[in-house]
Amino acid sequence: MVRMGIKLIAFDLDGVLIDGCGSWREVHNGLGTAEQAEKHANEYREGKINFDEWARKDASLWQGVEIGRIREILYKVELMPGIEKTIPRLKERYKMGIISGGLQIMADRIKDKFKMDYAVGNSLLVKDGRVYGVDQLVDFHGKGKVLEAVARDNGVALDECAVVGDFINDIPMFEIAGFRIAFNPKSDEIVEMADEVIYEKDLTRILPFFEVI
Repeated sequence: MVRMGIKLIAFDLDGVLIDGCGSWREVHNGLGTAEQAEKHANEYREGKINFDEWARKDASLWQGVEIGRIREILYKVELMPGIEKTIPRLKERYKMGIISGGLQIMADRIKDKFKMDYAVGNSLLVKDGRVYGVDQLVDFHGKGKVLEAVARDNGVALDECAVVGDFINDIPMFEIAGFRIAFNPKSDEIVEMADEVIYEKDLTRILPFFEVI
């Protein structure tokens, strides 16, 4: 199905534009902090801490690490197959960007590489070149509010927005957008809300839905 009238496309980052285990997890793996991070993840899953507390605890594991080291780790993560063709083609017709609970460094990498219009993620706080915390802008349930703000800033109605996501934290965007694509979805809930579902690591598969082939 082609959804007519779309003017802006919002992409999730991890699992959609990049092919990896997620920007937070990639940094933990690269710095050897994955085991400690899993304890924080369990605390969040068990309801002992909220998402903001989880993010602060996770970022605290990187306190004192040079930001260049984190950038180096993230820039090695593979991009999603098909992105090199897909984003430039869509950019010819639509405003495009990223809304992610992942790290702003990775979101900016993709935004700058493909000259996308916006990228909203979570920024690591840095002093004297080293990490000391996190500025948590996009929490687990906050993507819908971010999409509303992005649409408003670009003079676009919500039913003129399309979203491409893969996980339950994308549901707040799916609830308000005019067109929803689940890309290699990781939950049944996101599938149920999607207008189209793609089960393949090939971003070019979304092009026909926007009349771009």
